Amino acid sequence: MNYEEFKERVQNELKDYLGEGYENTNISVRETVKVNRTVDQVCIAGLPGQENAAPSIAIDKLYKSYQESDDFEQVMKDLADTVKEAARSFPKDKVRDALDFKNVDKHIFFTLVNTEQNKELLDNVPHRDFEDLSVVYRWNIGGDKEGLYTNIINNDLAEKLGKSEPELFEMAKANTQVMFPTTVKNMNEVIADMMFGGGMFDEDMKAEFQQAMLDTPPEKTMYVISNEASIYGASALLYEENLFELSKELDSDLYILPSSVHEAIAISDKFGTPEELAEMVYEINMEQVDIADRLSNQVYHYDKDERTLRLASDSPHKSISNHDIGEGFDGRDNSKPDNEIGKAR
Repeated sequence: MNYEEFKERVQNELKDYLGEGYENTNISVRETVKVNRTVDQVCIAGLPGQENAAPSIAIDKLYKSYQESDDFEQVMKDLADTVKEAARSFPKDKVRDALDFKNVDKHIFFTLVNTEQNKELLDNVPHRDFEDLSVVYRWNIGGDKEGLYTNIINNDLAEKLGKSEPELFEMAKANTQVMFPTTVKNMNEVIADMMFGGGMFDEDMKAEFQQAMLDTPPEKTMYVISNEASIYGASALLYEENLFELSKELDSDLYILPSSVHEAIAISDKFGTPEELAEMVYEINMEQVDIADRLSNQVYHYDKDERTLRLASDSPHKSISNHDIGEGFDGRDNSKPDNEIGKAR
């Protein structure tokens, strides 16, 4: 079964797999512009008891599962279970409160996306330029143990809210730091937490690693800039005081490496040249970072005296997409479906 045939069968047969109680559910397939990519999604509207929720699931991931298993029936059973779990667990009370336009000012935050990669998306959303990136705005609908439900604010929604881009920016600037407090952590500490948090190593090994941390000179130490939720944490770069405090601690200017939309790496400007660092960022992006999470292949310089953040590199590898070197399906393998809110489209 090829991709187009698979896509048609998913649309036509999913309701049968959902079974009793889903007779009024509407199943459709549509092409959706997401951050960094365009994906085909199966969209489910009219879930029982969830008038505001419309889960959407990337079909390319389903097709990949089908290719690996050659078992269409099992893929559809798993999909149906995922949809039912989304319907059961979706935090409708939180959503109802968040969807109240009177409270919207409290729920808007900003994120960063790559400008060149997201031209089509940016045509339809309020945004502002930030070097080779763009600031976009999201509506925090609510969350649960599975994650966060958000929608990008497009032009239509901004008009319904009666909010201009400058107003969105000021609201997001006030909210984002409160909703997602910034964290700046020594990379060695982050690694230590990962290694020793589960009790896999004994105290002697822990002490040895801690000593190695102390022996690392400041100019060779990396710092992870993100937020407490570790989601959309690269937006912490928009709060310049974070960079200023770190540069004072290191007594040097900084280079910023955009490791993903969720975090950035800060280092002393004595670490290496921007060209060398940009090549490292490019290689890591192409080999280790999902297309959905890539931010930029460039490197930025923070000047602690002028207190400015500017592009430091002009990498020939400007595109964060690697279709030309054989990437297959785009998209992120989420553990649950995206949830779009009908009133917020």
